[in-house]
Amino acid sequence: MKHALLIFFALCFSKLSYAQRDTVAVNTGWSFAVDKQNVGTTAKWFTSTLSNAKTVTLPHTWNVEKENENHYGWGWYQKKINIPANWKNKNVVLQFGAINHTSTIYVNGIKVHENIGDGFTKFSVNLNGKVIYGKENIITVACNNDFGNNKVPFGSSFDWPNDGGLIRKVNIIVSDKPAANYIHAEPKLILADQSGQLKVKLGFDQADKNISFQVSITEENQPTKNVVLTTKATPVWDNSEASFNITLPKVNPWHFDFPNLYKVVVIVLKGNKAVDKLSANIGFREIKFVNGQTFLNGERIKMMGVEWTAGSNPDYGFAEPDSEIIRHGKLLKDVNSIFTRLHFQQDDLFYDFCDRNGIIVQQEVPLWGPETPANDVIKDIAMKQLTRMVSNYYNHPSIFSWGVGNELRGRDADMKQMISDLIAKAKVLDPTRSVAYVSNTLTSSFYNDPKFVPDAAADGDYLMMNEYGGSWWKVPSAKISNYLDSIHQSYPNKPFFISEFGLCEPNFKGGDERRIEDLIYHMAVYETKPYVEGAIYFDLTDYRTHYPGTSENDKYRRRIHGLYDMYGKPKPSMKVLREQSSPVEVQGISKGKKGKLNVTIFGSMGLPQHITKGYKLYLSTNNDNYKATKAYNLPELKPGQQINFEIDDINGGDKGIITVVRPTGFVASQKSFE
Repeated sequence: MKHALLIFFALCFSKLSYAQRDTVAVNTGWSFAVDKQNVGTTAKWFTSTLSNAKTVTLPHTWNVEKENENHYGWGWYQKKINIPANWKNKNVVLQFGAINHTSTIYVNGIKVHENIGDGFTKFSVNLNGKVIYGKENIITVACNNDFGNNKVPFGSSFDWPNDGGLIRKVNIIVSDKPAANYIHAEPKLILADQSGQLKVKLGFDQADKNISFQVSITEENQPTKNVVLTTKATPVWDNSEASFNITLPKVNPWHFDFPNLYKVVVIVLKGNKAVDKLSANIGFREIKFVNGQTFLNGERIKMMGVEWTAGSNPDYGFAEPDSEIIRHGKLLKDVNSIFTRLHFQQDDLFYDFCDRNGIIVQQEVPLWGPETPANDVIKDIAMKQLTRMVSNYYNHPSIFSWGVGNELRGRDADMKQMISDLIAKAKVLDPTRSVAYVSNTLTSSFYNDPKFVPDAAADGDYLMMNEYGGSWWKVPSAKISNYLDSIHQSYPNKPFFISEFGLCEPNFKGGDERRIEDLIYHMAVYETKPYVEGAIYFDLTDYRTHYPGTSENDKYRRRIHGLYDMYGKPKPSMKVLREQSSPVEVQGISKGKKGKLNVTIFGSMGLPQHITKGYKLYLSTNNDNYKATKAYNLPELKPGQQINFEIDDINGGDKGIITVVRPTGFVASQKSFE
C-alpha cells in the first residue's frame, strides 16, 4: 500500500511539474556611470539613457576600479529588460542580492522602491503593474556608499571595505498568482527516537482558504537520495501566513562532520491548479546550552573556528563571484573551522556552503563600534535589517544564532537598552535560535564593586567576548588567565565564548612569527579553562578596510590580520592553527611488529572537543600525495581517549607524514615524522 501511494504522489508531481517558479538571471549588459559630482538625481538621470556609461556585469563594485577606488557617493546602473506580454497575469518580482548601502529603484523613470541604509541583505521589488508588458522596460538603480549616518553600520564605524554598487546578483522571479513571499521551515530533532518534526510556513499577501500544498521531502546531499515523504497538506492560517506540520519517523541528523540535508519542495495549489513552487534545504539538529555547556544533538561539544571578512580580495572586493565565495569557504574548512561568526550578511551561497560542509554560524547585524549612536534612526534601521536578515536566512541549519552587534559601548545605558530591544526582537522573529551580542567591555564584578554595571552581553543566551590581551588591550599577556576567570565568576551561569582573538599588523609589529606565538599562547590559556566553550580566530585572510591600516590609500588598504594573505596564499600560521584546531592529536609513530607501525592518537581535550567518527588516516611521503596511499578507517575517538593504531610501514622505518581527514573530505591534521 505504501509503495502504491508513493507511485500515486509521484504521478501527481509529474503532472504538476509545470508549476515552476522561474528565476531569470539579469546580471549582464548593465550600464554603469559614476556620479562624483552628485548631480544624477537633480538632473533626473533615471528618465533617460545613462550618458558616459560603461557596460558591466554583476556583481559589481566601483571601488576596485583604479579611477573610482576612493569614491564614496553615488553610482548609477541601468538595464533594458524585455517583459513578455504573457507575464501580465503573473507575479513578477525583481530581486537584488544586495546593494551597498542605500539605493533607489526606478522603472521606466518612475521611482518604485527605496532601500535605506542596508547594504548587505537581499530584498525584492514587486513589479506587478509597474512595467509595460510586451515591451522593453528600463530598470535604473541609483546607489550610494557615502559615510552617512542613516545606515547600519553607522557612518564610518566599521572595519571592512566600503565597496559601493550592485554587489550581488540580480534575478527576476516569475510565478502564477497567488504567489508565496517566503517559505520558512522549522525542523526539530527528537533525540529519543531520531525522528523529526517539521513546521513549514509560507507567507502570502493575504489569506486564501482555497490554497493547499503538495509537499515532497527528499534526502539532499546524503549518500542516498530517497524521497522520504510525499503528501498533500491543508494549511492553518495565521493572518496571511499559512502553515502545516509534518512528522518523519526517522531522520539523519545534521552535524558539522555529517551535514545531512533534506530538500523540502512545496507546490502551491489554488483549487486544483498549481500556481507556485518553493523549496528549502533543511537540517534536523539540536544545539542547546545546559548548565553553561554546549550540546549538539545531545553530545557535549566545544567549538573552534575562524571568521572571514568578505571583500578581502582586491580583484573583486564585495562583488565576489560564486567561485570566490566557495574558495573562501574551503579555506575556512582547511583550518578546521566548525564555527564562525559574520559581522555582516553574506550571499546565500555562503550559507549553503556552511550547510553542506559543516560550519556552525552566528550571523550578525552589522552594528559595529563605539561611535554608533543608540538613536531612533539607527534603531529603526537595525530592527528592519534584523527582520529581513532573519527572514532571508531562516532555513539554514548552519545558522544557530543571531548576533545583534559588535563592540557597541555595551555598558552605557542608552546602548544597553537598544541591544536589549534587538535581542528581544530576534527572539520574537525566531524563537528556535539563540541570540547574542559581541562585547569588548565585559568587566568583572569580582571585587564586589557597588558601581559595577553588567554588560549588555549578559542579556544574550551566551557570552561572546573579543579578547586582545597583549595587543589592542593594554593588558599584559600574563593577566589574560585571571581576567577570563573574573569574567566567568561575574557571569557564572552563562556559556562563555571567545568571539575574536588574533594579531593585527602593522599595528603590532612582529610578523607572522609573532602571530604564531600569540596564537599558541592564547589557545593554551583558553584550553585550561573548562568554562570556555569555544573560540573564533580573527581573521581568515588579510582583509581590505576603509580604515588606515597600511601606507596604501587605495583598494589595497588592509588589515594584516589573517592566516592567509588577501589573495588566499597561506602563511605559516595557517598550518599552526589547523593543528591547534584539530579534534585529533597525532602524537607520534613508532615501529611495531614486522612491517607495521603504531600511530599514537588522542582525542582533543581542548578546543575543539567532540567525538570523531568516520575519520580516515593516511601515511605518505609528502604532503600532497596522501590520497594515492592506503586509507585507514579510524575507530570512534572520544575527547581524551588514546588509541594506538596499526598501519603498514611503507617507508622502512618510523617516519613519514600522517594525514587525518574528516568525513567531509577536509584535512583535520597533517604532521611530518621524518
